[in-house]
Amino acid sequence: MLGGSLSVGIPLAFGTSVCWGLTNVAVARSGQMVSPMRGLLWAELFGGVLAAVASWAFDGPRQAFTLGAAGWLLVAGVSSLAGYLCMFYALAHGRLSIVVPIMSGWAVISTLLSVLILGQSVHAAQLAGSVLVVAGIAMVSRHARAPESDGHGGAHADASVSSRRHGVPRWVWASLGAAVGFGVLIPSVVRIAPATGRLGSVAAVFGADILLALPLAALFRIDLRPPPRAALPSVAMAGLLEAAGFVCIALASARAPLALVSPLASLSSSLTVIYAWVVLRERPHPVALAGAALACAGVIAVAS
Repeated sequence: MLGGSLSVGIPLAFGTSVCWGLTNVAVARSGQMVSPMRGLLWAELFGGVLAAVASWAFDGPRQAFTLGAAGWLLVAGVSSLAGYLCMFYALAHGRLSIVVPIMSGWAVISTLLSVLILGQSVHAAQLAGSVLVVAGIAMVSRHARAPESDGHGGAHADASVSSRRHGVPRWVWASLGAAVGFGVLIPSVVRIAPATGRLGSVAAVFGADILLALPLAALFRIDLRPPPRAALPSVAMAGLLEAAGFVCIALASARAPLALVSPLASLSSSLTVIYAWVVLRERPHPVALAGAALACAGVIAVAS
């Protein structure tokens, strides 16, 4: 029985990484055609529908939705909106091989907050992984300004001095912002999941993002019309793949031990960097590439 479950759970866990790796690619493509806010809200609309349907199909009984759960949903919505906006901006203007390893720092922040808020314990491998992630991010950030002639980000990521702050490209700061946002988001989702369901929490957070973003878009007069036809496939795939990743990891966790599921589900950063190197032919600074490898390895250790 366990062997049969593993034969399903392990592919699902790896499917999580594939989905989230492809999400990074879809977000980067959509960011070339629509603004971060516009792309994000439409992506979350698509993803939220998928997550809601999956929650109806797979989530079990739920606890009562309390005032405390509402408070955590607000925290999750604010941190998610900030994290995803930073992610969309960073992937639209930076290099996948640099942005994604920096964003992977969310794992360290999430682990720290889980210890402080949820009372969880950490073991030596997670501490060592956290050190690797921080060291890797420092190396990547320090050498983020790669040659402008490489495939994905050179044409727009480092094209002008106006895109830098104190010598560091803005998309690097946005990558760090995404790491902080997602780091706060994960323990918040753990708090609301008993009341919404594990997959229902994804739909709830996406819905909260949209509700929080609408007045901001009106205040700053951001165009929220449906994406143009050329951008619609990438925007839709970004949301659907993000939600599909959550579906995969939820189903995998029910069929295989977390000790196997978590590392396999944390390979999205590595897969994205490989894609950027092989397909997009990105060639970042060697130190940045080494830092990316350290950060990706650290994330796997933190998840173990």
